[in-house]
Amino acid sequence: MVASLAPLCLILLSLSQRTTATTLNETCTNIVGFVPYGFCMITLRSNPHSMHANTTTLAFISLNLAIINATTTKAKIDTFLNNVREPELKNGLQACNIIYGNAITDLRSSSDFLLSTKFETAKALASAASTAGNECGDALRHAKMASVPRRRLLRKENGDFGLLTLLFLGIINHLL
Repeated sequence: MVASLAPLCLILLSLSQRTTATTLNETCTNIVGFVPYGFCMITLRSNPHSMHANTTTLAFISLNLAIINATTTKAKIDTFLNNVREPELKNGLQACNIIYGNAITDLRSSSDFLLSTKFETAKALASAASTAGNECGDALRHAKMASVPRRRLLRKENGDFGLLTLLFLGIINHLL
């Protein structure tokens, strides 16, 4: 009896793997208007659970990646604030610190609403947070300073954060 179930289990396992791989591929194909397909695939595949994930789980994965990015960026800003002497740069970094702090709060709240399947609210909170990178960049651009390399250092982090929040927004749109 057990031997006769083995082929059936292999078939079911094969179908479930095909379905989840298809879910990842279809999700990334469907959100090309938000982020490039390659970015979506590489980013989501960075989490091993994405290979067996449905669309809701992919939304959680992308949201978690955005939270991690924002938290890491805020930590870098904190480090810069501890070492900066230029008042203009300090003001810009303080603004970035507040902006990213608010974004982290919004994204964590978004996660709570995603968990309770209140997708519209989760989307609204993530959408509000998604502007943090641009707002931080604006705050640093308005600061007249000699330390141009420091200003450029957050450019990558701000851009990455924008892409990660767009990834989540693209996925959650398909859950609405």
